Amino acid sequence: MSGSSIRRFIPFVMFFFMFFYIIYGLVKVQVIDQPKHRALLNSLLERSVYSKGLRGAIYSSDGVKIAWSERIPTLVLKKYTAEDEKKLRKYIDDSQLAILKNNGSVEVSWEQAFVLQSMGYEIIPTERRKSYGFLYHIVGSVNKDGEGISGLEYVYNNVLKGKLSVSYGIRSPGGKYQQSIIESFGENGLDLQTTINFKLQKYAYDLLSELATPSVIIVSNVQTGDILAMASYPAPEVDLNGVDVLTWEKLVNDPLKPLLNRAISNVYPPGSTFKVVTAIAQMLYSHPNTITCNGVFRYRDSKGRVTATYKDWLITGHGVVDLRKAIRVSCNVYFYNAALDVGIDKLITVAKAFYLDQKTGINLPGEVAGTLPTPEWKLKKLGEKWYPGDTILFGIGQGFLDLTPIQVLSLYNTVANKGLFVRPKLVLNEEVSTKKIPLNVPENVWNTLIDGLEQVTTVQGPASSGGTATKSFQGFEITVAGKTGTAQTHSGPPHAWFVGFAPSRSPKYSVLVLVENGESGGHNAAPLARKVFDFMLQNGFFDESSEENKK
Repeated sequence: MSGSSIRRFIPFVMFFFMFFYIIYGLVKVQVIDQPKHRALLNSLLERSVYSKGLRGAIYSSDGVKIAWSERIPTLVLKKYTAEDEKKLRKYIDDSQLAILKNNGSVEVSWEQAFVLQSMGYEIIPTERRKSYGFLYHIVGSVNKDGEGISGLEYVYNNVLKGKLSVSYGIRSPGGKYQQSIIESFGENGLDLQTTINFKLQKYAYDLLSELATPSVIIVSNVQTGDILAMASYPAPEVDLNGVDVLTWEKLVNDPLKPLLNRAISNVYPPGSTFKVVTAIAQMLYSHPNTITCNGVFRYRDSKGRVTATYKDWLITGHGVVDLRKAIRVSCNVYFYNAALDVGIDKLITVAKAFYLDQKTGINLPGEVAGTLPTPEWKLKKLGEKWYPGDTILFGIGQGFLDLTPIQVLSLYNTVANKGLFVRPKLVLNEEVSTKKIPLNVPENVWNTLIDGLEQVTTVQGPASSGGTATKSFQGFEITVAGKTGTAQTHSGPPHAWFVGFAPSRSPKYSVLVLVENGESGGHNAAPLARKVFDFMLQNGFFDESSEENKK
């Protein structure tokens, strides 16, 4: 074959190889390498969404959901166009469109979600936490990420929160949602059951709402420490889960401080409710005597000179007074004498034995300890020595002394249990925690004290001899051992207190009422406590085995 002939075949050979190469390339891309290219395309278009299972619900002891989560479908649109607005206007209303335009997402109904998803729009189910505003101080709230930031939501966050999961889907080349490959919802968090009785909690808060002044009601089981109700007024009127910035700032700046849990986070002079400490100290370290109260106590120095005068709340006096009567009528003059008789060191010893120098340990964030002043404390804090007048005021729960309502309730629960401190708790399956007070208190001391506390609610008579809460508890069929308090403040009217337990000889429940600047404990706190006891009796809280405590 000549060279010219060979040259004529060269273009055909080159064309054949080029054609073969193109055919091979197409087969390779579309057939041999199709899985690899499909995987690459999908990796470019696929979407993965991390989601959590729903947060566990929180229940009251009577089975009411007091915090719960709902899954709400949410339309998500990263780029809002005029074309989208035209399409969406047929399926969502103007307010939803406005939110979508501003936020890039909006909550929709499940019916809307079904239609929008079929149109290629992305729907992401989001969790919405719900609760009641008046339960905020107990339950707390979560942040925008669904993490607990206050109350039980914070304390038990790891128990309540759901587990993470991943869902996969495919986007269209234009970025629209196309279809789901795998939809997965994480495991839900565990539920939590509290000791709170919803009906009682609501009733207590409604009572305080009618009063319409900052105040507290706490109800507890003295044997287990279960808190059945803890109402702090005012509370937020709105659910604080997902609250907007404007509402939050309004609550923060409200002078009535609705975010403050007054039951555990605010301190007050306990006033006459503290006299049980002075009474126990006198019975342990001295000898209760009988005095004559003419309405005034004059303190005399070592030379017999009158250097200070202290008045009784009843300016006409209570006449002849022993310890039981002193508790019954809340005679200040008696306890002025008793405090000086015992001395500040022994008074502090007894107060510390009841753990009044520390927090109760209730499992809620924000609990504070009150101030149990000592001579050392005063010297360090104020640079002054301790005077007899400080001891006199300490003996009636005044002066530098401050306690939280939960501390005062714990004091009376310990009296009810005759020296057994039970830590207050809010979760049903939480272990009951108890400890004996480090003080040897004979049975006769407890009996004398409880006798006096019973007389507060049962002995009729004028102010000079009758119990300070008798009028409020007249006709109540179970004997209540309790104490009123009218605590002077540095400014404004006194705070009104009542705290008591029933049945008095086999205690089951305790009730505390504090009304800020409520003036008289007997007139304004005790009637509220009676209403709470009535509600409990009518709703079966007290069993009928306590016949010996009925009048």
